[in-house]
Amino acid sequence: GEPCPCDRPKKIPDMCEVNILMKYMEAAVKVSPKLLGQWTRAGFHDAGTYDQHVPEGGANGCLMNEPLMLLQHENFFLDGPIAVLKAIKELWHDHPETCIDVSSADIIQFAIFFATTRQKYTPGLDYEKWKTLLTAFEWGRPDETECLTDWTWNLPGFEFGKGGYGGLPYHDPLRCQASGQEIKEKMMGRNGFSQSEATVLIGAHTIGEFRGTFPGHFNPWVYNGRDNYTPEGPIFDNEFFRYIMQEPTGPIPTFATNFNPPFEQDFSTWFLDHAFHGTALNMLDTDMVLAFPPHPAGAYPDYSQDSIAFSVDNELFLKAFFAALDKMSKLGVTVPLFPATPDCSCGEIDES
Repeated sequence: GEPCPCDRPKKIPDMCEVNILMKYMEAAVKVSPKLLGQWTRAGFHDAGTYDQHVPEGGANGCLMNEPLMLLQHENFFLDGPIAVLKAIKELWHDHPETCIDVSSADIIQFAIFFATTRQKYTPGLDYEKWKTLLTAFEWGRPDETECLTDWTWNLPGFEFGKGGYGGLPYHDPLRCQASGQEIKEKMMGRNGFSQSEATVLIGAHTIGEFRGTFPGHFNPWVYNGRDNYTPEGPIFDNEFFRYIMQEPTGPIPTFATNFNPPFEQDFSTWFLDHAFHGTALNMLDTDMVLAFPPHPAGAYPDYSQDSIAFSVDNELFLKAFFAALDKMSKLGVTVPLFPATPDCSCGEIDES
């Protein structure tokens, strides 16, 4: 058909336009389900640059708009999924039935909302999830025009056993303390999350894989988080917390022998479970610290209390996660945000 008249592109899309975006995203993840976990990482890595004390960073689109951001260590291996997301954004804007000028910041945050919503319960995009995606997300984040790569230092690190990152020997008990304090300093202190919010957001590791963050390791965090676990991709649930809290023993060295001092085995900067339900699993130091009380006592918050609660109640996990995600997606945003407008400027919603 004829293209819609487009004299004044909108910052806030209408529901028909969001539906077109979802169709592009759905087509992409059908071909490459690994995008689901990668877009989840990208959403946090854009917003998590926020420091409330300056203020600086936040959900501002720098991860897509500033190429140097993708060269920072924290963002290695996000160049591919961001390139796909950028191509989708361009296709969406060029579609004959859209008249939009939506920010990169909005696209990145919608992508993590899309990925986690699509994969909860039974993976795939059903009618209820489609309605949620269409109506619940708020749009209107401006893009930052002067992005600074130093903002990535507001993201939590995870390599406290390496000589070049903190200088701690692998067996040093301070490795626990450094990891626990990193979450407190970055996610709670700078980003402004509560203890529970910080803990539940790390639970997003329940989908996705390491992607070679450590040489030779391309494993998921949990067995049902594998890209191809179901025909529709991984499952987004509380398995991350169930695993770290309820699978502490086995024929392999356990969490306790790796991370609860005194250390008995050198695992460098990650924990490796060679075969859990037939899948090799990896955990970062900042994952494992969520499973134990503080060491030494009082050195950082007791994240394990929240981990216990999330490990036994998937509904509690999902409710807490999506509330924290909504907060995260607005870090650093100082303008009003709005849901997609229900009145379509061109055509009607195609619910097929």
